[in-house]
Amino acid sequence: MYKSNNWEGFTLSFLIILLGLFQNCGDSDKAYMHFSGERSLLSTLEAGEVMFFYPDGLYQKDSMSQLLETYDRAYLLALELSGRKPAPADLYTDKLPVAIVPTTCGPGCGRLGAKGIEITEAKFDRIYREFVGSGRHDHLFFYELGRNFWFYGEGDGEWGQIHTGFAVFFRDLLIRELGLIAAPINGEPYERYMERKRSSWEAFRKLTAGLSWGEIQPHIDRHFPHAPLFWSSLWWEIYLDSGKEGVSSALKALGERHLPGKAESWYSFLEAQGPD
Repeated sequence: MYKSNNWEGFTLSFLIILLGLFQNCGDSDKAYMHFSGERSLLSTLEAGEVMFFYPDGLYQKDSMSQLLETYDRAYLLALELSGRKPAPADLYTDKLPVAIVPTTCGPGCGRLGAKGIEITEAKFDRIYREFVGSGRHDHLFFYELGRNFWFYGEGDGEWGQIHTGFAVFFRDLLIRELGLIAAPINGEPYERYMERKRSSWEAFRKLTAGLSWGEIQPHIDRHFPHAPLFWSSLWWEIYLDSGKEGVSSALKALGERHLPGKAESWYSFLEAQGPD
């Protein structure tokens, strides 16, 4: 009888240990399906709304947790502003997956209107080193999050310029509202980049007051050689004039109108949302 009890106790302890090992493995390593369709086994780290998928052994967990906490706050703010969640990822989680992968559609890639961001290992190495070394945040995640929260149509040409401009604007709004110190963007200090955009917009406004859409075209080309910067500046004007509430109101109105992918229609809509 004594021997049997010992054996039963050993068996129960062994099963508990096995169960713990299995659960730990499942929590830290999961299969991830890339945007390209291939699969990888990656380490995971998750917060309330965002989940990292990343190669094991390359990054310190405490630093990744700090980054993740900021990304989680950014997601919650984006949700507050839009009042709408992106479509779920084609994975087993309802959280926003942020995957560090060898290659994707650029340095970073975000789904339009749906959860899912991929960042290349080469780019994320720079993001990680910048954050650990200086505490500054690279802009890329916040830009791609703006793509996830775009629900208002998609396509090439003018459509692409319009929703890219929104992602640029959303990035800048999130960085400002979260009080983050941003890393240089394209080699230019972020503060100088924002000041240059502000100066271009003010000069543009002085020259185009009262002009029609057709009449402002040469001025757009002159002041905004990259069209998304023009669209981001229109959104930024709404934000500066009416704050987060103005942005939320514009997004609500936008969701109800289903504008076509024509630049003139979008210009008229955003002008109506801006200062009187």
